[in-house]
Amino acid sequence: MVLVNCAASVAEPLAIMFQESFQSAILPSDWKSANIVGLPIFKKGNKTDPNNYRPVSLTSVPCKIMESIIKDSITTFLEQNHVISYSQHGFTKGRSCLTNLLESLEQWTHALDNGYGVDILYLDYRKTFDSVPHQRLIHKLSTLGCQGKLLLWVESFLYNRTMRVGVRGSYGKGVRLSWYLV
Repeated sequence: MVLVNCAASVAEPLAIMFQESFQSAILPSDWKSANIVGLPIFKKGNKTDPNNYRPVSLTSVPCKIMESIIKDSITTFLEQNHVISYSQHGFTKGRSCLTNLLESLEQWTHALDNGYGVDILYLDYRKTFDSVPHQRLIHKLSTLGCQGKLLLWVESFLYNRTMRVGVRGSYGKGVRLSWYLV
């Protein structure tokens, strides 16, 4: 809310910080730290299963803004170079689970109308993003043509992140999140 209300005053300093971060591929340590606070939020399923709750993670708002700018740059690059398959519906502009379902239903109906059988296989990629090895992601971006400062910034963004848990205003020592480096 502070950034929104002070946008005119902070836009230029933020732009300078973003440019410096991008040029150097270095993020301030505060940008790479998350505070886990409050009671976990229920997602879905059995309320007695702790796996059905997610923690509330507070991260740096300027970093979220910079992350969004970088994401848009990568997405534009992937779209312009036709890297994203037309079949990709999740996390793409103008496409969603609903468009995926509608297109699939159209194809199934067409096949059935033409006398073909239809077999459908569903896969659940639950928690997939959290288990993507970051080195593999960096390698994949590199092989797709993402190079230079952009790739270095993404690598810096992913590595040496920390989190700490807060209870009633007191925080534990931050721990480094290094299990993603596989």
